[in-house]
Amino acid sequence: MILHDFIYEWDGKSTDGKKPVAWWPGSYHVKIIKLAADNKNISYLVSTVVILKNARTHAAMNTSLRNYIHNFAKKISRDYDLSIHKTMWIELDDKIRVAMLSPDQKVIPEILYSISWRPIRPNELAIVEPYIADM
Repeated sequence: MILHDFIYEWDGKSTDGKKPVAWWPGSYHVKIIKLAADNKNISYLVSTVVILKNARTHAAMNTSLRNYIHNFAKKISRDYDLSIHKTMWIELDDKIRVAMLSPDQKVIPEILYSISWRPIRPNELAIVEPYIADM
């Protein structure tokens, strides 16, 4: 079920004292999809998918999330009440890739993530294929 379908833009500035997604402007088409809901007997490893595609609404807004997915994931998770760890982050580009966000255990209050990208698996693609046709 599609929960949200929108264009997310950032200007690379910080007016609220929080770190922006990136210090350069960017724009992405975002779809948030609920795959399943946990209940008292069942807890899913991945219950939500966020599909991203660069929207480039202006020539200057061409920043890729490839290096900033952790900032974007934190912001979207906070704004839309998602569990960052139970969400699959998929970027549509020349190839479809999945971001793997692994928390790094550091002695600081903020959670930092190590990021790696991998190709989407056939079973994952089968699940999200109906949602990416119109992006």
